[in-house]
Amino acid sequence: MKKEVTVLEKEDGKIFVGCDRNACEGCKGSIFCQRKDTKIELKDDPSIPLEVGEKVILDLPSGKTIFSVFMSLGFPLLMFPVFYFIASFFTTSEVTLFFSGITGVVVGFIISAVFFHFKKGEYEPKLIGKS
Repeated sequence: MKKEVTVLEKEDGKIFVGCDRNACEGCKGSIFCQRKDTKIELKDDPSIPLEVGEKVILDLPSGKTIFSVFMSLGFPLLMFPVFYFIASFFTTSEVTLFFSGITGVVVGFIISAVFFHFKKGEYEPKLIGKS
């Protein structure tokens, strides 16, 4: 998926881009979105000279975007039933099983954070060029 964004800031080899407010109007999730002023940090590509206020095009690969959402939210939630099931071999207490499931969610978020710490560059949007 390609997205047109505006360069908001440039500093120390990084550029910060953001979507225009009018881009939110057609989005079906705009009612629930609380982050209409989101900044995305990118590495500055010296082969593409950019100035603040210019429009640029980002490439957001659909498969990687979907996988990122899964790893950020879906994987931790899937860890709840896994930990709940494993704990059921050791106890029948519902309170203990519930907290085991919650522990699974926390472990899932930790695994997700470690994964993105090492694979961050692979799942970031890429700057294609000026629009």
